[in-house]
Amino acid sequence: MSMEDILKVLVDSRQPGGASRPAAGSDPMTDLIGSLLGRQQEQAPAAPSGGGSTGLPDFMTLLERLLSSGRAAQSPVPGQSSPFNDIIMRLIQPYVNQLARKVNISPELATLVVAFVIQKLLAHHPTSQRDSTQFNLDDMLQQMAAGQISQQTLQTSGMVDELARTTGLDHDTAARSLDATLGMLGGHVKGSAGGARAKTAGRTSGLKSAGGAKRNKR
Repeated sequence: MSMEDILKVLVDSRQPGGASRPAAGSDPMTDLIGSLLGRQQEQAPAAPSGGGSTGLPDFMTLLERLLSSGRAAQSPVPGQSSPFNDIIMRLIQPYVNQLARKVNISPELATLVVAFVIQKLLAHHPTSQRDSTQFNLDDMLQQMAAGQISQQTLQTSGMVDELARTTGLDHDTAARSLDATLGMLGGHVKGSAGGARAKTAGRTSGLKSAGGAKRNKR
């Protein structure tokens, strides 16, 4: 399982007929995260929340613990060596070194940035139990799929200032880090979000062409 799988489920939940209003026990995100954390729970005494559930809220808690414990840290996150934390690290590691090189920050800070962005995106899933009013997810997914992130969106959402406070990065570096991370993750949403729009556009174009042909025959 990879972050691509998780993001695909998030994107699918926004599509018509997707899991925007999941029934109990039938939500794809719950099944996916439950499978991920459930396998690890066999080696750990309890779920991240301390209870028996292993859904998206628990995954969000792991991300938030990582961000809280690593705030403004330039060294490996203290007190976070656990089987559940290893899950997070395995999922985000493919992006960490790439981001660190691209914006010239340490891998430790890059880890926090990637975790921050993923937490913000997943907060919009209906099972996250988190606030999802910071930005419009559908607009963000479209920008990510197109590879063009609006700096105005990043600024007005408050994410740049929040990331700067969380990591200790200066404002400009925080903005560039957000842009770069969303761009990297955009490759995963492009197939779902972009493909759906392309199909819709194709059907619309086809209808227009057919209508034009009929008018020409007349």
